[in-house]
Amino acid sequence: MRRSVRILTLAAIAPLTALALAACTPGQPLPLLTSTTPTPTTTVAPGPTVAVIATLARREVGEGTVVAVADEAAGTEWDVRVVLADGSVQEVHLSTDGAVVAGPSSDTTDADVESANRALVAAASITLAAAHTRMLAAVPGGRVTAIELDEYEDRVVWRGDVLLDGLRHDVRIDAVNGSVLLDQADRDPSASPSTPTGS
Repeated sequence: MRRSVRILTLAAIAPLTALALAACTPGQPLPLLTSTTPTPTTTVAPGPTVAVIATLARREVGEGTVVAVADEAAGTEWDVRVVLADGSVQEVHLSTDGAVVAGPSSDTTDADVESANRALVAAASITLAAAHTRMLAAVPGGRVTAIELDEYEDRVVWRGDVLLDGLRHDVRIDAVNGSVLLDQADRDPSASPSTPTGS
């Protein structure tokens, strides 16, 4: 299931304003780290993991912090968002084998969004790659199909979708200390019961 990336849109300004005002200075960019039927699926075909896709996308952009990776186009592409030092956003689309499909291209932002993005990135001590590892530890044998830097109960978190045996786990990792704050599973009709593991 593809998530909307709230920090990268104008609609995200309100929930992030407090965090943006609390940040005194921008932080340094964090290191990075098929379906057999015509029915659409959100299960990405075997290929590079979310963490690898994030690294490939950042390499294309050349700088910044990857804050979101999500499968789209019925699981045939990855949509990656990279926040630059000034808070602006670059978007890159990659195929499931890691090839660039489109981008990098600039996403629409304004001063408020850019300030909020800088604050969110600065507040995160745990990298995307580290959060990805913790999600797989929380759901052994699962496959991460989406991950994004977000807010949850007044905390900065990495929020991810992890698929396993037809269940979609909503996993949230504290972006400051790496603890698992939530692991909630529900049935995902589009998820294959034989979801590939270790991604």
